[in-house]
Amino acid sequence: MTGWRFLLYILIAADVLSAIYLVGWGPFPLIISELGAPTAYLNVYVHVPAAILLYIVAVVALAFAVWGAVKRPSERIVKWMDFSAYTVALLGWYAFISGTIWAAESWGSPLALDPRQMSILVLALVFSIYPAIRRGVEDPDRSVKLGQAFIAAGFVLAVVSLLAPVLAQAYHPKPGTTLAGSMGMYMGLRILLLIALFFSVMFLGSARHVAWIYVVGVLISLALLYPWLFYSPVRVVNVTATSIILENGRSVPVPPGEVLSPVEVGGVPTLPKNYVAVIGGRVELVRHFSAFVNSALYFIFMALLLKLRERL
Repeated sequence: MTGWRFLLYILIAADVLSAIYLVGWGPFPLIISELGAPTAYLNVYVHVPAAILLYIVAVVALAFAVWGAVKRPSERIVKWMDFSAYTVALLGWYAFISGTIWAAESWGSPLALDPRQMSILVLALVFSIYPAIRRGVEDPDRSVKLGQAFIAAGFVLAVVSLLAPVLAQAYHPKPGTTLAGSMGMYMGLRILLLIALFFSVMFLGSARHVAWIYVVGVLISLALLYPWLFYSPVRVVNVTATSIILENGRSVPVPPGEVLSPVEVGGVPTLPKNYVAVIGGRVELVRHFSAFVNSALYFIFMALLLKLRERL
């Protein structure tokens, strides 16, 4: 195995391990203004980096398209252009699906008609047509030129999607708005990791049989759903100094500080909106299932991306 190929293995393993660790044990906001459980914000470690990579890859696809239009592109440039366009489609679908799952908890509706949510859907649909554009024309030169024009037109949709929260009222934060503190730092590291991984896969090619690492990630993510499968978590609606009041009307005689610390932030209790379950005789905080589902979906989409790169 060459040094560069070994680097690709390391990046993929780091991607899986960091995503699993952060959705399972990473920090989350104790108080949020939105609906739903604060632990649903663990989705920022998988949904947001993939979405940001989507816009970066759209720029890369445009750069290869313009390069090919200015000078006759080599077979390698065309391959990189195709891979970038396919990546935009895959990441677009992942961003839309994972965002919809997260939105059901934090926005109260899976399809909240948020302008970025809807524009990502359109972007994914449009770039999904790209393979048909490239393969539907028998003349290779004309096929490449149509692909270049299609990417340029699709890039406009990417810009509209990025600016959607500025152009219209949206649930999504405006571009440039980032989480502060440790959450923002970890999310930033994940973004850098995904950028390095994308360019490694594009330039080096997918390592054979390496997709199994993502398959392991899927299995671990699904295994982390065990509290939801076996312990029937219930949302907390209120707390007192000595008990936790659940959504089903039950009062559990456990001090909230034994489940989540700190108990208050600025005088506001931190445990309400979260889910808890009785596990092994203890009341424990249960992280929202959407983060584990979306991490599993992320690993599936990345495995598909590796397989796609092998075929180009």
